[in-house]
Amino acid sequence: MARGPTPWKSSCPDVPAGTMLGEYVVRRRIDAGGMGTVYAGVHPLIGKKVAIKLIHPHVAQNPENIHRFKQEAMVVNAIGDPGIVDIFGFGEYEDGRYYFVMEYLRGERLLEFLKRHGKLGAFAAGQLLRLLALSLAAAHAKGVIHRDLKAENIFLVPSNDGHWPPRTKLLDFGLAKLLEPFEGAEQPKTRQGITLGTPYYMSPEQCRGKPVDARSDIYALGVLGFEMLTGRLPFIHEDLTEVMHMHLREKVTLPPSPDRPPLLDELILGCLEKSPEDRPQDMHEVISALEMIFPPLAPMSMRNSASDTDAGGPQISTPDDDDSGPLQTPVAPPPESGPAPGTPGGADAAVVSPDAPSLPHVPSETLRVAPPPPPPGPVVEVEGAGRGLGLFLSGFFLGLLLGMGVLYLIMR
Repeated sequence: MARGPTPWKSSCPDVPAGTMLGEYVVRRRIDAGGMGTVYAGVHPLIGKKVAIKLIHPHVAQNPENIHRFKQEAMVVNAIGDPGIVDIFGFGEYEDGRYYFVMEYLRGERLLEFLKRHGKLGAFAAGQLLRLLALSLAAAHAKGVIHRDLKAENIFLVPSNDGHWPPRTKLLDFGLAKLLEPFEGAEQPKTRQGITLGTPYYMSPEQCRGKPVDARSDIYALGVLGFEMLTGRLPFIHEDLTEVMHMHLREKVTLPPSPDRPPLLDELILGCLEKSPEDRPQDMHEVISALEMIFPPLAPMSMRNSASDTDAGGPQISTPDDDDSGPLQTPVAPPPESGPAPGTPGGADAAVVSPDAPSLPHVPSETLRVAPPPPPPGPVVEVEGAGRGLGLFLSGFFLGLLLGMGVLYLIMR
């Protein structure tokens, strides 16, 4: 799953530790990407830890890139979803470059997690896919298309108790497309035929440089699902142009596995259809399908674990008093406890029909938990015995009172 060298990671000069960026003191460099370098920072008075993304010098020379950088901060706040990294500050460095301040996360990127573990079981992959689909649905509801969804742009934050599943955080909305620009956002112009994104995850229409909508993100989510289940990407080639041609013309197949529900394979392959009309039409279709395949993922079943998946701020799994260690905190792997719920041989095997021809729309409200059965027969017999004993005692005491009355009359 190598992605090739990233030249900007070594070509950009670092901001020295101790430099003030707005209200925060730079502590160290964390990471670098296509748009900028990320630094760990801290508020000198209250000690709040943050991550600061500073645009690269060569990137800042292009006005279109500056527009995209500003837009990223604006769209993230417009979406306001807990599954998307929070950006709460923006400023300008002394050399004229812009930066924004975002929440400090502990955990690791999905890419690193998959490199360590190879692949995920069906249920564990379904859990992560559902969380990602929920956040993408929130973005799409605001008219925002991510356009660069990939394992490298997904951060896994350990849950409060350290158990699986972790919380997902979507990163890097720098290539996001606004279907309808909202107030204050200036949509950068993308020339017809220009491709934006990462070729390994790009939809066929994205590879052609055509206009994209929510279904392009659905295709990328299908690539992620394939990658989680198999430990590899559907199309790999040293020539990235050839990778895009493979997205356009080659059919995707999933190697069969007895540990996966057939409907899960159908969902992933449906997301990877070449034509957008043949895919699920929105993220809510994907969410409903996952909740049908794995009933424990339905909202009613998620209540007991809401604290793991429905929190607003970053979760700190381990202390970081000196702030000298790496940002990455390995996420615990999913438990290996036999077939996943909803898979053949699993606890919910009766729910999944291998012969089901398609994935129907099943609203989560219809997934009800059956009420407990009535008490068995022996309980009724015990209740009958109790009533008989009560009648016996009542008759005994009534006869005793009558006998005492008769004895009183005789003695008079």
